Amino acid sequence: MYAGRRVLLVGYGVLGSELLVDLEAAGAIVASIVDDRHREIGGEPRLRGPVSVLPDVLNEGEVDLLVIGASLISASRINWVTRHARDRGLPVYVAPERSEIDSMENLSEVTRAPGIEDLFARSSLVVDRDRISEVVGGRRVLVTGAGGSIGRQTVHQLVRHGAETVGLLDRDDCLLHDVAVELSGSMFHDRFPLLHGDSQRRGRVLRAFEAFGPEVVVHAAALKHVATLEADPANAVAVNVLGTAHVLEAASAVDVDLLVNVSTDKAASRVGSLGVSKYIGERMTAGEGRSGYRSVRFGNVLGSRGSVLHTFRLQAEHHGRVEVRGDATTRFFMTGGEAASLVLSTLTQRADDGTFVFRMGDPVEILRLARAVLEDLSSDAEVHLTELEDGEARHEQLFGIDEEPEGTAIPEVFRVEVPPLSREAVADRVGGLGAAASMAPGQARSLLDAIATWPASRVAGS
Repeated sequence: MYAGRRVLLVGYGVLGSELLVDLEAAGAIVASIVDDRHREIGGEPRLRGPVSVLPDVLNEGEVDLLVIGASLISASRINWVTRHARDRGLPVYVAPERSEIDSMENLSEVTRAPGIEDLFARSSLVVDRDRISEVVGGRRVLVTGAGGSIGRQTVHQLVRHGAETVGLLDRDDCLLHDVAVELSGSMFHDRFPLLHGDSQRRGRVLRAFEAFGPEVVVHAAALKHVATLEADPANAVAVNVLGTAHVLEAASAVDVDLLVNVSTDKAASRVGSLGVSKYIGERMTAGEGRSGYRSVRFGNVLGSRGSVLHTFRLQAEHHGRVEVRGDATTRFFMTGGEAASLVLSTLTQRADDGTFVFRMGDPVEILRLARAVLEDLSSDAEVHLTELEDGEARHEQLFGIDEEPEGTAIPEVFRVEVPPLSREAVADRVGGLGAAASMAPGQARSLLDAIATWPASRVAGS
């Protein structure tokens, strides 16, 4: 693909410099390089300046294609580069994000044409991989929801960072089976014990933690779809609230050192059963009063199971139209790999506790995303606009109006304090799984709203 072709390389950092060597080994002629850190880089005569000079370089007509080799590049910048290249009839290839790369060898073979995730969800999240390895290397880590989109990506990254043993807890035995085979080639491996169980069931969670004895926990098990939770908010009470309370109780019982509770940007606006239940989860995590217990909040993971991207593709392929709720609706997006990297980066934060929020790039217009999906599929399906459903906000927000974000050592990651909430008090008020499951929709919604506004409290003895 690259042999004998003149390449403009965008990005000359760790990934880009390795990619340059590999491109030349594949027979490419790297004619020009652009990088925003050009003033800090010496000894490279092909370096033309910052990325902003790219149109001028392209106008010279001396390259056949572009390769984006920057690891810290946002979707908006990829769109900008791609647009200028396509205006001149030049193909563009992009290197995978760093979380997707296992080895720096043969990088040219894994470059690809920019896909939907690259054009709408890539971010410039800075990840200190060495620090993550220091924190999780050689340790026993348990991941709840290990078969889900975020859980699975997190498990794979934990393995790359040297975790000694990774306990896989999920209620879906088929997903557990798939993750185990992906990791080891076998359904049974001592390094990846299968802990089949549902976070709603307190006894099973406690037994799993006692049997595995984790030092670090990533709590990613949750129900996340607005439509299903609005149809039956009792599930938000049972899984997102009680399930989180059970995980926190079990972690405290076995003296877990570090815990990250995976939350959502919908916890900031607290709109709908999903947002309110995840906000309660953040408050209960803070309510443990234990150093090293944190939450992380981020936007939609593009391409995950049941995501809007997945939904649009199914609608186009099977029904000839895609439904967009609200003509001006926007959402924040991340890729699955970046979301998992953010989860693990939260383990490295110096602050003892808090909720950590990644300030992602510009929100994406859902209507624009839908049209891009149809173009990608070469589909003649129609876009159909509908009204927003209950529990949906027209625009998401990252911080609550009562929150004061403060910077952290990780660029664009901010810390907010949520009022602590006793998970014992919450569990007592819910009355157990049976009571939660039997709640009528209105009763469950009222309970969630009431608990979310309770005054600050902590677990007894914390």
